[in-house]
Amino acid sequence: MEKQGNIGYISSMREGRRRTKIRIRNKSFLLRRRNEYGTFTWSEGRMTKTTSLYREMSARVCLRLALDEYSDLKSKGMLRWKAYKKNRVSINTALRTIGEAIMRLRKRRVEAGLFYLVPQADRAAIQVRTHLFSMPLKEALRKRRLELKKRKQLLDAYNNSQKSTAYSNAVSLMRASVKRILFYTLSSVVLGCAIVFF
Repeated sequence: MEKQGNIGYISSMREGRRRTKIRIRNKSFLLRRRNEYGTFTWSEGRMTKTTSLYREMSARVCLRLALDEYSDLKSKGMLRWKAYKKNRVSINTALRTIGEAIMRLRKRRVEAGLFYLVPQADRAAIQVRTHLFSMPLKEALRKRRLELKKRKQLLDAYNNSQKSTAYSNAVSLMRASVKRILFYTLSSVVLGCAIVFF
C-alpha cells in the first residue's frame, strides 16, 4: 500500500511473527498498544513496558502465593528443618521486601485515586475497578476529584478527632492524678493531726 503526499508515503506495512512495522521514507515505527497494565507490541501482544499498577498486582499475587506455600510447608513441619533454620532470616527479609514494595506502590495508586484492587476468591487473581471502565473520561476524572476531596475531608476529620481524643485522654489522666495526690495529701494531714492531738 503506497500513498504519495507532502509528508511522505508508507512504503510497507509488515505484520510478521515478531513485529508490526510501518516504514515512512527513511523512518520506521513499531506499532504498540497501551492500557492500564503497560505497553504491548501490536501483533504478538508481548509486554514491553509495565505500569506501577501491573507491578503492584503481580507483587501482590506473588506474595499471596508465597505465603500460601509458606503456610503449607509450615503445616508439614518446616520450622524444624535445618535448611529453614539456616535460611530463615533471608526468607523473612524477602517477604518483608515484597511487602514494602507493595506498600510503596499502593500509596502511589491510592494518592492517584484512579484504580481500586479487589481480591478474588481465587488466590491468584485480583480484579481492577475504576470509573474509567464505565463512564467517559471527563466524568470519571470529575468523580475521582470528588472522591479525593471527600477522602481528604474524612481523613482531616478523623485526625482532628484523634487529636481531641488524645487531649481529652491526657486531661482525664491528669485529673485522676490530681485527685489521687489530693486524696493522699488530705489523708496524711488528717493522720498527722490524729497523731499530734491524740
